[in-house]
Amino acid sequence: MAGSCPFCGHKNMASKTVEYLYRIGDRLMMVTGVPCLECEYCGEQYFEAAVLKRIEADFLAIESETKTPMKTIQVPVESFASL
Repeated sequence: MAGSCPFCGHKNMASKTVEYLYRIGDRLMMVTGVPCLECEYCGEQYFEAAVLKRIEADFLAIESETKTPMKTIQVPVESFASL
């Protein structure tokens, strides 16, 4: 993945590792240390297909209970209208 940002056209893309939030319906998984390219201008992030497929496979393994997650956290949920 190289070149300019497909979103804004800026030329500077930086390799980074980030947190990625994977979601299917109301089920979430946070993955740390995920490699990506990030536009230095607009912040849009781009992930290689192999990276996303690996995250999806891990999520499905955890959902089917063939793998135990490294850590589980509780996340409070609020509706903006009720704030």
